[in-house]
Amino acid sequence: MKQSILVNYPKKTSTPVNVQFSITKHGKFKTITCSVPTADSAPVWLELRKFELVGMKYDGNYELLFEHRKYEKNMDTVLFMDKVFESIIAVAN
Repeated sequence: MKQSILVNYPKKTSTPVNVQFSITKHGKFKTITCSVPTADSAPVWLELRKFELVGMKYDGNYELLFEHRKYEKNMDTVLFMDKVFESIIAVAN
């Protein structure tokens, strides 16, 4: 089931980006599949409109797993993806 969340980045006062997502769970892991549905709502610094985030449950909380290929993007894209994970986990738990 797809859900939506608005993520303000880089500041809380920035224009929110609509992110659609779905979550699948496999044991201690959560995979969050995300997309920014329309190119018009994607900021110019965002290098991709579809991405996956994987978190592992550790001490009762989900921690984002390090993925080397994620860091091949520009810094704003990487930090935005981190913010998306943080925002989704906050509302999903």
